[in-house]
Amino acid sequence: MSAFGKILFIIQMLLLATIYVDGKPCANSNSKCQQVRMPLVSNKLNAPLVAELDVTAMNKQLKTYIRDDIESTFSEDIKGLVKKEQDDMKVLMLQDYSSKLNKTKKEYDKHISKIVQSLEEKQSELQLEISDVNKNLNESESTVSTKITKLLSGFEERQERLKLAMLSEYTSKIRQSEDAINQKFIDLASEQKSQFADLSRELKEEFVKSTTNLQTQSKELEEWKTNLMATLNDTYAPLIRYKDCGKIKTKASGVYTIYPDGFHGIQAYCDMSTDRGGWTVIQRRIDGTTSFDRDWVEYKEGFGDPQKDYWLGNKYLNLLTTNGKYELRVDLTDTNNTMTYALYKTFTVGDENSQYKLTIGRYSGTAGDGMAYNNGMKFSTKDRDHDTDSEVNCAKRAGAWWHGAPSCSRVYLNRHNLFWRGFIYIKSSMMIRQII
Repeated sequence: MSAFGKILFIIQMLLLATIYVDGKPCANSNSKCQQVRMPLVSNKLNAPLVAELDVTAMNKQLKTYIRDDIESTFSEDIKGLVKKEQDDMKVLMLQDYSSKLNKTKKEYDKHISKIVQSLEEKQSELQLEISDVNKNLNESESTVSTKITKLLSGFEERQERLKLAMLSEYTSKIRQSEDAINQKFIDLASEQKSQFADLSRELKEEFVKSTTNLQTQSKELEEWKTNLMATLNDTYAPLIRYKDCGKIKTKASGVYTIYPDGFHGIQAYCDMSTDRGGWTVIQRRIDGTTSFDRDWVEYKEGFGDPQKDYWLGNKYLNLLTTNGKYELRVDLTDTNNTMTYALYKTFTVGDENSQYKLTIGRYSGTAGDGMAYNNGMKFSTKDRDHDTDSEVNCAKRAGAWWHGAPSCSRVYLNRHNLFWRGFIYIKSSMMIRQII
């Protein structure tokens, strides 16, 4: 029997179980429902049976039977039917939803199209309105511009007429003032000319008188000046102390007393002719009458005759060059009486504690830069060896000087034969001058 047939059979049995004898269903579940005799068909004997059945009990049995039979026999079939029905239901629902969605989309698109069409119509209307407004504005602007142009034109014309009137009036007043001023100038010039003639005549007379008096007074003043200078020279000359030759106001070269420390005077030769003068000679060798083979103390204090050959003294070189900026000039004469010179823009000699260390600056001249090698060197004598040559006493061999190493020096002006950068000389003069 198929599943559908079984279901029909069960339903028929349920209907039979709820019928009264007269064929009406029993609506009560109590004792009012009477026992009935029903013909049954045996599955095996295929013969009618008579049985007394309790309808209520039968209902319970049928329910149990149906439940058990459905659960056992038709569970899988029902599940399949349910699943199939659910799937069909889903398909139908999806189809229905899709149909409704398509319908809704069409309606929405139609609605949107109407909105877009409406907006385009409104935009066209708005553009027309804007065009009308622009047209009206342009017309208004043209009208206003025309009115302003007319007003400005009228204003400029009135302003120009006013300017011309004012200018004409101002020019007239200026001409009147100019005529009055010219007349005043003419009158004033005439008056001044007359006064100037009178004044010139008076000044000329006074000038002649003043010139005569001035000549007389000038002569008297010159005599008084001459007498005063003579008196001052006789009275105060010993009190004037010059630091170096540059401070002496005279044109003649010669020996003068100078005061390097401001108190103690020493004799020095002053060269007042070379390169504008004012040179204080610190070393001089012209005739060989003085020996320069001296010790440390003699070079410190100075020696010789300033009129001929002499060395001023290292302590005086220190006093002068450390209390002002000095330059050094060296004049040299060779055996042919040809003169050359070397000029150094800086010349400084340190104190005795530094062994009278030499500092010289930039060179110029014709003799060649011989003393660049001596820059920064200490002074050496035969009894005080301060040179940088550890193997020889340069002062014993080449005379006192600012020696270095090797070869002691390129300049020897304090030995027997004068030497400068490989050349022999017969005369030398070292002199300094303060740079102002």
